[in-house]
Amino acid sequence: MDPWTMHIAEVGVFDANAAALDVQTVDLMEAAGQALASETARIAELLEGAEHREIWILCGPGNNGGDGFAASIAIKEMGHSVRIIATHVVQKGEAAEYHRSRCRDLGIKIDVWPMVFEESKPRLIVDSLLGSGTYGGKPRGDVAAVMQWINPHLDVVPVVACDIPTGFGSDLMISATSTVTFHSEKMGMRSHDGSIHPAIGRLCVAPLPWPKEVIDCGPGDALRYPPLNPDARKGDRGRLLVIGGGPYHGAPILSGDAAARCGCDLVHIAMPKDARNRVDWPPHLIPESIPDEVTLTMASVEHLIGRILSGRGVQSIVIGPGLGRGEETVRAVVRLLYIAAEGGIPVVVDADAIAAMPNGSWPEKLRGIVTPHSREAEEWIGPEIAAIRPHLNVKNDPEGRVVIVTGSVDRLLGPFGRGCLATGGHPRMATGGTGDLLAGLCGGLLAQGMEPWPAARLACALLREAGMEAVVSKGPGLVAGDVPVHIAETLAKWI
Repeated sequence: MDPWTMHIAEVGVFDANAAALDVQTVDLMEAAGQALASETARIAELLEGAEHREIWILCGPGNNGGDGFAASIAIKEMGHSVRIIATHVVQKGEAAEYHRSRCRDLGIKIDVWPMVFEESKPRLIVDSLLGSGTYGGKPRGDVAAVMQWINPHLDVVPVVACDIPTGFGSDLMISATSTVTFHSEKMGMRSHDGSIHPAIGRLCVAPLPWPKEVIDCGPGDALRYPPLNPDARKGDRGRLLVIGGGPYHGAPILSGDAAARCGCDLVHIAMPKDARNRVDWPPHLIPESIPDEVTLTMASVEHLIGRILSGRGVQSIVIGPGLGRGEETVRAVVRLLYIAAEGGIPVVVDADAIAAMPNGSWPEKLRGIVTPHSREAEEWIGPEIAAIRPHLNVKNDPEGRVVIVTGSVDRLLGPFGRGCLATGGHPRMATGGTGDLLAGLCGGLLAQGMEPWPAARLACALLREAGMEAVVSKGPGLVAGDVPVHIAETLAKWI
């Protein structure tokens, strides 16, 4: 699979997944440095005259600066004269400090701001000040000071940027002649007409020496979990509505438990009366009464619309667990999906509700996640699951529609070529109810403000790891209800 155009936050996700797979950051940094050095040398060799001048490498305090230190060594080995201008005395990370130490050992000149050599001019500049983690933010402090100091040279010598130009997306930016980015293009590097943004210059995409499993769901996906606000009030972490039950009452409760355990503030469960009365309600789930007695019908739709749209409304919906597939029920689901789509409310369509999805297609305007197992996927899409891909692509919404085909290995399909797997877990997780947990996890993360693609990835990773933790104490007797508390524990460990 070709790499998709990455959200800038996925850079950190993949780096963290690589670390979890025992890929050494120092090795990734060296590979990045080699790619950066190759492009720098290519440009340097095209320049006429000024061979006596140095190539200046601007190194910030983080891993982007570490890439610059690694590149400095490679550029020197290619026969070019190099000077490093560092913004800080030491690097923040061990790998970056390791490459900085190598530069010192090799006798490469390192000027530390503000003690810089003022009397010379560079032949070429390498921008390794700030990387993708600061995208859209205006540089400040010593980094901003170095940018101001270097500014007179920027119009007269070429600039090679490492990953993204420093300050890209802000009003204080170093425009590049060439940008060496890693693994794939990043969102924002192209203008609306598809052309490369002028500040990027020539775009070079360099592969990194990591296994393909790095792009799969993993602990790095927790980096996109919304941070906790110390001033938050009840409801600020989202309100979720789970619509299910009828023939079965346990499935919606499992979904609600999973949503609550991933941090969603308020979880409402709407079930027909007969199912609702069979439930021993836990205190953290809120019963939502609806008029229907036995199964969901159009009679309850207006009530649910009021719940969805009134007051602060709901921030996401899970529909389908234990719902049944009666004709009236499917009609009600179709109507509710339409209301959610029109209201911009993301939905997790699970289990029996998948029967309400249009054959081989996706409802107009609907954002969210659909979670079929392989048979449900074939009934909905057909024998070739990838046929749904064109229906996931919506202009200016690169993470808004996801299909998770669940199984021993989950297969995730997202917009514009996104795709990955969720592996791991324990065979005992093949028990009934784990699909309901996944739907609830997805819904709870959506309610907290995550986009569908990162929410689906994190939900899959969390559930598999939580299942492994639950099996330690429950063994072959594990049931789905044993897992939610371990969702909370796993999330606490990852964030």
